[in-house]
Amino acid sequence: MKIERIATISLIIVTLLWGTTFVVVQNAIEFVEPFTFNAFRFILATLILLPFLLRRKQKNGITLKQVLITSGIGFMLFSGYLLQTFGLIYTTSSKSGFITGLCVVLVPVFLYVFYRERSNWATVIACFIALFGLSFLTLGNRLSVNIGDVLTLFGAIAFAIHIILTGKFTKQMDALTFTTIQLATVGIFSTISAFIFELPKTPLSKELFTNSTFIFAVIVTAIFCTSIAFWVQMFAQKHISSTKAALIFILEPVFAAITAVVFGGETLTSHTLIGGTFIVGGMLLSEVPMPKRAKNVKEEAIYKEM
Repeated sequence: MKIERIATISLIIVTLLWGTTFVVVQNAIEFVEPFTFNAFRFILATLILLPFLLRRKQKNGITLKQVLITSGIGFMLFSGYLLQTFGLIYTTSSKSGFITGLCVVLVPVFLYVFYRERSNWATVIACFIALFGLSFLTLGNRLSVNIGDVLTLFGAIAFAIHIILTGKFTKQMDALTFTTIQLATVGIFSTISAFIFELPKTPLSKELFTNSTFIFAVIVTAIFCTSIAFWVQMFAQKHISSTKAALIFILEPVFAAITAVVFGGETLTSHTLIGGTFIVGGMLLSEVPMPKRAKNVKEEAIYKEM
């Protein structure tokens, strides 16, 4: 099996984990605010990876420049969570899911604007098909715009930039090192945000640390949805394009919807069925190999040298 196919399947599994554990996180934040939960989640995930990182011998060591760049990429990930969290104060979860999913089309746009990288036409069409499906899955008839939608849009931009920068720099560093620094960055800034925005109104208590729902959610998300999942993402983006990665991530609400129907007792609506079909269809279209036109081989070689 080609390494690109392994990377694709791995990233789909990661997205499956994120989608199916959405209800776990939702249950946990009934007892604790979002930034406080993310602080526990990302700090624990960092501590899980740290022993593996310390035992691994780095061939060329880690430079200060690499630490600063990776921390900056981690800050973009945190910014996405920050803006999405504040956006949810003013908008609905379904609209937030759709707007966040806009990163699937923002990624190829930003890649062209900033790096002059063109995605093949099948992948671009697949992105728009998947986005159309996401609108069915989440929007319904709600087309109004408010401040929460704007904040969430900036969050989607941050997520898109994170995906692009991950694709650019993960090839230059060991995946484990790249992951650990990013998770530590998110954990630190989540902790700072929790103290600024949340802890005065929701102080930590002994009851919280004996709450089985909270403990279960932190452990499960820290191990499977953070330390392992982001490690796999860093590995996968070494071998597939950023646009392809963004397209895979849009499957998350599909997996979340399936979980809600199977385990949450929710009803499978026509909007959910149609939306999920378009998203999966877009994903499958991106897998269709595109033949290269012979007359453009020379142009492509010149373009790659630019």
